[in-house]
Amino acid sequence: MLANSLNRGFRGSFITILVIYLLILILSIFIKDPSEHYYFPNLFYNFLTAQINSGAVNFIMNHVLLLTGITIVSYIVSNEEIVDKLNYFPVLIFMLINATALSSEDISLMLLSNVAILYSVYKIFNIYRQENVLSYIYNACFWISVTLYLNISNIFIVPFLFVTLIILRPFYWREFAIALLGFISPIFIYECLSYLFNFNQWYIFESLHELFQHFRAPVFSTHFLPFFGLILLLFVLSLLSFLSQGFGNTVKKQKAKSCFLWYIVLVSPSVFTSGINYANTLLLFSIPLAFLSGEFFFNLKSTRWSNVLLTLTIAALFYYLFRKIELT
Repeated sequence: MLANSLNRGFRGSFITILVIYLLILILSIFIKDPSEHYYFPNLFYNFLTAQINSGAVNFIMNHVLLLTGITIVSYIVSNEEIVDKLNYFPVLIFMLINATALSSEDISLMLLSNVAILYSVYKIFNIYRQENVLSYIYNACFWISVTLYLNISNIFIVPFLFVTLIILRPFYWREFAIALLGFISPIFIYECLSYLFNFNQWYIFESLHELFQHFRAPVFSTHFLPFFGLILLLFVLSLLSFLSQGFGNTVKKQKAKSCFLWYIVLVSPSVFTSGINYANTLLLFSIPLAFLSGEFFFNLKSTRWSNVLLTLTIAALFYYLFRKIELT
């Protein structure tokens, strides 16, 4: 059964995840219409996409990014002990949500951002009960800061790193100073280069001003609502499950869930970023939703209900991908 194969670790889950991925891969070949439209400069991302005019390259790059994200999630599951090591539901849910961004029209900004954010999440969770953590903190904050040049909306993720630092560690002023230094470093490097070469100086500050001036409600598609509704349902069920059964059987699992809930709260304002659409609304939360919903599935005692919910979620994704093909 589908649910049984995802709670047996990497070996038990590999075939199931591979089969679903291959089905997604085949469908994505026929998707030409991009699901993302942005109204902000997104400096490095726009520069990157301007250099690539090949649909085949875009298609390959998007799948490389998706597979990289899947690999990092798998690595976090196996090594960070924030969920059970046999629990590969987060990998599947992350893959399903991020599959909505696949297209051969351009490289997905959300996939690119999520890979960098996942790497930062992995680094920041490494600091729990470790002694020499300054390099982990610096790298996590550095790469989140770098993503601001890909997607200025990621500014809402910056507080998450400081909140996570507070949750996972006792207060040490050096660690917070290093976190601030990691965040400032890419901005300082860019501003120095822009001054020397006379291009786009003060980009971050001008983009932030534009970002906060143009907030509006996201646009939703009826074709996306079934998948969106099911993912939202899984999140609500996860919260109810945690409230009734607790946040986990270890301190690190409990702290990790608290961090992911803070992630959702802090990133929520970016839903109203000008130009964001229905698919990106869900992609913003794909990392915490994958781990929280994955933990819910793993702890769900009824295999029948697990299979029903998973099957409906996968079917809703394929329905959305088919509709995207028809609209291409």
